[in-house]
Amino acid sequence: MITDRQKCYPDENPDGFLYCIHCERTYKNGQYRQVGEFQMCPYEDCDGDTVMDAWEWEVIREHHPEYPEKPENGVVYPMYH
Repeated sequence: MITDRQKCYPDENPDGFLYCIHCERTYKNGQYRQVGEFQMCPYEDCDGDTVMDAWEWEVIREHHPEYPEKPENGVVYPMYH
C-alpha cells in the first residue's frame, strides 16, 4: 500500500528514515499510526503527521553529522542544541 507521504514525495528513499519535527524522534519511512483520515507519527504521544511534519533523516544529518547514519528507535535527537 502506498502511504500518503509516498504519494507526495515519490522520489524519496522508501528504505530511509524520517525525523518528526514534533517529537524529534525517527522512524522508518512507511511507518505511521492511522488517526481518522490522517497518517500520523508512529509514536503514540506525538501529534505530528507523516507528510508535513517529517523530514528525511539525511537532511537532519547534514546539520548534525554527529548523529548516526542509522538512528535508534525512540531516541530524541534535538534539532537545536
